[in-house]
Amino acid sequence: MAKGKRIKPSGEKKSAPSATESAPANTPKPVEPSAPIGTPSQTEGPFFRRVDWMAALLATLISLGVYLYTLAPDVTLEDSGELAVGSMYAGVPHPPGY
Repeated sequence: MAKGKRIKPSGEKKSAPSATESAPANTPKPVEPSAPIGTPSQTEGPFFRRVDWMAALLATLISLGVYLYTLAPDVTLEDSGELAVGSMYAGVPHPPGY
């Protein structure tokens, strides 16, 4: 027997709930849809708004500016010349792992 459950004797009848009694608190209530059902283009408008395009353009321009500012203007010191010539001939300028 499960704890907390009361078993009614066979002589007792279940009484029907009166009109003034409400349903138990754990009874699920019907859920109404909050938004109309359909494709997003029909209900929400365009996928990208003007502010989205402006933010993408701004992020692209900032990234491009930082890249161009930090770009080496010419062949730099160390192995840059060696690596440039090696790539021109599709070869390995020196053994890897140094």
